[in-house]
Amino acid sequence: MDCSTARTLIFKRIDGELSSEEGGRLDSHVAGCSACARDFKLFSIPRRIGRAIPVLEPPPYFYTRLRARIESEDQSISIWQFILLLSRHMVPALAAVTLALVSVFAYFQITEPKTDLYQVYDSIFMTGDRPQRMVIADQGDITDESVLRAIAELDSARRIPAASESGQK
Repeated sequence: MDCSTARTLIFKRIDGELSSEEGGRLDSHVAGCSACARDFKLFSIPRRIGRAIPVLEPPPYFYTRLRARIESEDQSISIWQFILLLSRHMVPALAAVTLALVSVFAYFQITEPKTDLYQVYDSIFMTGDRPQRMVIADQGDITDESVLRAIAELDSARRIPAASESGQK
């Protein structure tokens, strides 16, 4: 008999499922094979410990007290049970409110008139007191000459009010 077959028979013996014929073959193999003898001793340790430990008996009225405790806990509701009960009713309501708010937001986004991006840019970044020639969109291509002309116009616009103020005094 090989060791793998012997190991299968060892498990059957520990479980009490081994026939007398297989038991005789296993005994003869274990007597000649030290590895299988060691395995048999190791695998049978938990069963021997289980037989050596006495069976624990519950104290008297254990089940009666346990049943009373379970029934008393069933009547009181913990905070988690309350939250779970509340969430079963609140989640659908909150989902409906969220859906309504998203629908209103989508409606306003769809019905809002389309604005010209360039007009919005001009209204934010270009003030009314700047000369109209400073707007680059009116100049066409941006060249060195157009940039220098815009700077010169800006400088001349700054000098004219300063000169008129000094002349009035």
